[in-house]
Amino acid sequence: MEKFDSLIMKLEIKTEFDDVKKSGVSEEAPLSLFVSRKDITKAGDVIRSCRKEDKDEEEYSDALFKLKQYRENHTLALQKFAPLLESKLKRLGLSESSIVSSRVKRLDSIMIKLDRMPKMQLARMDDLAGVRIILTSMNDLNDFINDKDYCEILSAVCIDEGIKITDRIKKPKSDGYRGIHQIFKCEICDSKFVRIELQIRTKIQHEWATTVEILGSLKRISFKTGKGDEQYKSFFRLTSALFSKAEEELVPEGCEELTKFEICTRLNNLDEELKIIEKLKEVGRTFKEIISTPLQDDLEIKCYLIQLDLEFHETKVLPYSDEHKANENYAQLEKKHQDSDRFDVVLVSVSNVNEAYPNYFLNSEDFISRYNQLLYEGLKVD
Repeated sequence: MEKFDSLIMKLEIKTEFDDVKKSGVSEEAPLSLFVSRKDITKAGDVIRSCRKEDKDEEEYSDALFKLKQYRENHTLALQKFAPLLESKLKRLGLSESSIVSSRVKRLDSIMIKLDRMPKMQLARMDDLAGVRIILTSMNDLNDFINDKDYCEILSAVCIDEGIKITDRIKKPKSDGYRGIHQIFKCEICDSKFVRIELQIRTKIQHEWATTVEILGSLKRISFKTGKGDEQYKSFFRLTSALFSKAEEELVPEGCEELTKFEICTRLNNLDEELKIIEKLKEVGRTFKEIISTPLQDDLEIKCYLIQLDLEFHETKVLPYSDEHKANENYAQLEKKHQDSDRFDVVLVSVSNVNEAYPNYFLNSEDFISRYNQLLYEGLKVD
């Protein structure tokens, strides 16, 4: 377990359990009780309705309490799942080369998903607890996937034999996402099960997915849910096609007839207009400077407003202790530069800078390097 615990610390998705006080749940309340599907479905409906209308504080607090218990149930499941995964990776000789991360979905992320998917029952939310494996190559990924006869996970007493598999490598999503998702049912006590999602990606696939998250954060748009500018989405889809060809795998729908040269030509034209790679480079450099710069002890910074000058490669960073003022200034600068190809504006919270972005931008650097190399190779004329 010591070896696996060290892997878990290399988080690509931050493992985070919201503070009890912030959630409105009593600190004295026991969180180890099992929550039935019926109770958590009702709690999800209450939370969804209370976010849209004037909420009954007592009813809302009770629903949050049940949600907190339900997440704790998933934490217990992750604790059972972890050693099974560790054993499998070690037996296959993949433990040293793979990266494993885990997380229980944050309260705000659960609520956003409930709002976004009004017909979804909270009890049917498969990704409330997740583990992600990043493998170095498709060969390693196939070794992991095809290992079934002696699989520690599938043969474990605590794992239900029914497993749901979504293969987005054999059939990539239309937006370009690639990876394999497996949903397991894990017993936590007395034939009571909760779901765990296992995401399996290669390093190339992870670099792509992380960059989509970075740009979504920078643009304050959820590209993952289909929102955002069509040119950006076209860039993601074409980049996925380029990366798919590098792995000799299937490309996203709509890119099947394109040659590598055609993909690279379209990407080059899009990036000349959108300057996506330049934005990633500039923001990456900026965050490294922010993280390495010590703050004054009496200065409580909550967010940073960053203005990128893509022509002269200059960046202005304004720290704010007042989030309302920061959002006002952000809106003003966005309006000012809305028709400009030279300037771009980003607003990020301190927590995102300190927790998420260091890992993100390591992947962003790898993405940029791989993208440039593959683009160069694809544009060469024989």
